Amino acid sequence: VFLTVVTRSSDLSMLDRVVILHKNGVVLWSHIFDKSSHADHAVDSLIRKVLLEEKGGSVDVFHEDMSAVKWVIDNEMETLIAAVYQRSLALNYVDELLQKCSAAFSLMLRQIPVEDRLNIYPCDRFGPGFDALLRDVEERAVLERGKARKQRSFVESKKYGNTRQGQKESALGESCRSRKPTKESMSNVSSTPTTPANAEAAGVLSDDEIAANIARMKAGGGPRRKKDKVDDEVDESSKRGKEARKWDGGNSAAEEGTKSTKSLDFSKRENGKPAVSKAPKFTSDTTLDLDAEFGESSSAAAQDSSWFSGLASLTGRRALTREELEPHLDKLQSQLVAKNVATDIGSKICESVCSNIVGRQPGALSTIQAMARSAMGEALTRILTPSKRIDVLADLAAAKADKRPYVIVFVGVNGVGKSTSLSKVAYYLKSNGFVPMLCACDTFRSGAVEQLRVHSQSLEVPLFEKGYGRDAAGIATDGISYARQMGYDAVLVDTAGRMQDNEPLMRALAKLVHVNDPDLVLFVGEALAGNDAVDQVTGFNGALLDYSVSRSPRLIDGLMLTKFDTVNDKVGAALSLVFTTGKPIVFVGVGQTYSDIRHLNVEHVVQALTR
Repeated sequence: VFLTVVTRSSDLSMLDRVVILHKNGVVLWSHIFDKSSHADHAVDSLIRKVLLEEKGGSVDVFHEDMSAVKWVIDNEMETLIAAVYQRSLALNYVDELLQKCSAAFSLMLRQIPVEDRLNIYPCDRFGPGFDALLRDVEERAVLERGKARKQRSFVESKKYGNTRQGQKESALGESCRSRKPTKESMSNVSSTPTTPANAEAAGVLSDDEIAANIARMKAGGGPRRKKDKVDDEVDESSKRGKEARKWDGGNSAAEEGTKSTKSLDFSKRENGKPAVSKAPKFTSDTTLDLDAEFGESSSAAAQDSSWFSGLASLTGRRALTREELEPHLDKLQSQLVAKNVATDIGSKICESVCSNIVGRQPGALSTIQAMARSAMGEALTRILTPSKRIDVLADLAAAKADKRPYVIVFVGVNGVGKSTSLSKVAYYLKSNGFVPMLCACDTFRSGAVEQLRVHSQSLEVPLFEKGYGRDAAGIATDGISYARQMGYDAVLVDTAGRMQDNEPLMRALAKLVHVNDPDLVLFVGEALAGNDAVDQVTGFNGALLDYSVSRSPRLIDGLMLTKFDTVNDKVGAALSLVFTTGKPIVFVGVGQTYSDIRHLNVEHVVQALTR
């Protein structure tokens, strides 16, 4: 059940509308104060953008256009109580109103049979009770506002702390401060001289003792500690340089390191020229399946080391409270952070899971462990499941029907594997019967065009390039026009790696995206990154928003994670990126060959994060 309170701007009563919804969307009760408001749109946005994406634990007020939304969840009766008001208003009584409305409506709902609770609209019996609650909280809000304007006394002001009596009270602590001096005591203090006898009797320090304490503080903390001889000794082993790593068996580390160095030396020359090897052709007759399994199966869950093992107490039929779950929230967050989830995101998800469990009444033999596992799994699944799925093959087929190439722009920071990921996507499209063209728009890094040429030769796909030092946006425009003339199905644009705080390169990227308006802007990030990945994708989105000349600038449409096979169960970067951007993970790289590309397996990620 969803109870939504919408406020309007008037002198006293500021409510626009109150609506109660069931969790399946059925309206149970509604009361309209202002028909001109857009309360319904604000409620829909709250459910779609916050609650369904498990961001309720981190957001106290949700803003949509000119409206602000507050809400309270009652999991026992499956009710959500929300208040929507104009964001320019400061309504301090809304939280109290929500709590009282939740209690009153839940009490009324318990008196109705379960099978009839969805058919109570318009539910006129709740109207008088709500009007009484509204009048009560508004009247008390007015009274409290009047009390807040009352002038403070001199004892409560900051100036009193600068007086001798105020300084003595601050030295004695809160015990003396709790006893507010009266006019009579103030006159006695000012008229009575401070002597050692009466100071000791009153429990305060004399002027001589205060001066001695100040002199002792200014003198410092005594002589400096002499350094121990052990601190001055330097271990001789720390002076030795780093030894080459010893791999599987073999000779000593030094001998093995020498052999490894020689085996990695590819600078041998033949006839005075460096040795050059031709790129091997990579062919395959089978269609690439992006949903195939890779690596080790994650179905087996750890038992003893799981953070759920601490939640194994039986709960009975009583409703769970926050106090019962509070000791386990730190364990939940530590588990997620250990799996490479960003710290603040892990805290928000755990708070959202806790708010979804509090107040629920488990079964007779249910455990907190089972409820926590189920709630966490459902929350992670909702976050990782995109609201809008990107189907590259279907979109490419639609673009081909329109007789135009499908354009994908790959962006990201330096060294994450954009060019390799681009070549994997090219192989995936080619294996499904399309003809992709590579477009070399990395005119900044030396060797970038040659690297893309090697991939082009290996995959036997065309390459469009114009060398280095030219405008990347212009090269992309010419490449798209060339692909349209030649009848190619897709254009994969490779861009230069850049840090999110590099303004010149970010401006160039924003120009490339604005001028060419690609079908898909794909951010390539490492699965090894945690908080860094969140900072990177946030910086890229901010730069595309700030440096674009369009009123509706293009942002990142999807994500691609590389090195996903190297993280084992530390797959938290995927969760952090999706939670931050709200965009789906289109592909993941799981190896070093062209065929090592997959779709994100949500079930695999959820199992890895919760075991």
